[in-house]
Amino acid sequence: MTDMQLLPVIWILASMVAYVLATLFVGPAQLTRLRTAAAGRVLLHVARLIYYLGVPYAALLTRAVAPVDIGLTGVSGPILGWTGAAWLHSFSAGVMAGVLVLIPIGIAARQLARAQQPLGADERSIGLIIVDGIYLESHWAFYRTAPLILLDNAYVATLFGLGLIGVELLVSLVRNGLGQQPAERQSWLGTMLLLALSTVLFILTRNVWIIIAAHLTVELLLKAWTARLAHPAIPAPPVHYEATPDPDVRPLNEQPLKT
Repeated sequence: MTDMQLLPVIWILASMVAYVLATLFVGPAQLTRLRTAAAGRVLLHVARLIYYLGVPYAALLTRAVAPVDIGLTGVSGPILGWTGAAWLHSFSAGVMAGVLVLIPIGIAARQLARAQQPLGADERSIGLIIVDGIYLESHWAFYRTAPLILLDNAYVATLFGLGLIGVELLVSLVRNGLGQQPAERQSWLGTMLLLALSTVLFILTRNVWIIIAAHLTVELLLKAWTARLAHPAIPAPPVHYEATPDPDVRPLNEQPLKT
C-alpha cells in the first residue's frame, strides 16, 4: 500500500472514530437538551456541516481523494467529465431505480392506510429533507473512496463502503435502539432503503449528482404520498338550498275562481 493509498484510509478511519465517540457520549437525552436551546441547535448544525461536508472537502483539498473517486466528476467528457450519452444513461438508471423503489413502497403505504394503519408522514420541512439528503449521500460517497482507490473495482469497493457505513449504523442502533415511536422505526427503514438505492446507483453510474437527485426525489415523493394517505382530504359537506316561495305564485286552493 502506497502513501497515496493510505491517506484516504486514514481520513475515513478518523471520520468513523469521530462518529463512534460522538454516538457513545451524546445520547438521545443530550440531543434533546441541545435542540431545546438556540445555541445548542446552532452547535448541532455546525457539527453536522463539518462532519458530513467538511471532512470530505478537507480530504479533497489535501488530495487524499480525487473528485472522480467521490463521483463528482467523470473521467472524460465535456459536462463535469461525462459525455451527454453518459449523463443520459445515468439519468435513465436513476429514474428506473427510483421507480422500482417508489412503486412497492407506495402500494404498501396505500394498503396500510386502507387497513387504518397508515405510515407516519415525514414531519421534516422540505429544506431539511434536502439538506439531510445531501449530507448522507456526500458521506456515503466519501466512504466508498478508500476501497475504490485500493481495489480499483467499483462493484467491490461499493460493497466495502457499504460495510463501513453499516458499522456506523450498527453502533448507533446498539447505542440508541430503534426508538419507541413508529416514526423513528420508519426513519430507520427509510435510511436502509435509500442506502440500497445509493449503492446500486453508484455501481451503475458513479455519478453522485444523479444519486443525490434520485435520493431527494424519492424522499420528497414519499413525504407527499404518506402525508396524503395519513391526512386524506375531507370532502366539503353538500350545500342544501331551500326554495324561496314566489309571492306571485299561490296554491290552487288560494287562487280566485274564474267566472
